[in-house]
Amino acid sequence: MLSFPGIKIMHFLPGRVRLKVEKIKNDITFAKKVETELLNTLCITGVEINVLTGSVLVKYDKCAIKDTKNSNHLLVTLKKLFPDLDTEKLRPYLDE
Repeated sequence: MLSFPGIKIMHFLPGRVRLKVEKIKNDITFAKKVETELLNTLCITGVEINVLTGSVLVKYDKCAIKDTKNSNHLLVTLKKLFPDLDTEKLRPYLDE
């Protein structure tokens, strides 16, 4: 799986991805921001965050995410939340 500074993709299946995000650990304010931003993103159907472990489970519509408009919206949102994230490395996962 892919790893970025402060972010690891722990598990991936089409329609859901579990991330470990160091910046979320014990930061409830940032966790709420991440949850709100992701839930306002096209194709995202659910977000579960554990601030004790830094775990972020993102559920998404695996068919709709293949639409370029939707995938671009998600990648822009992720880049806004995590500026150091190389979102283009994530694009191939969205096409699976």
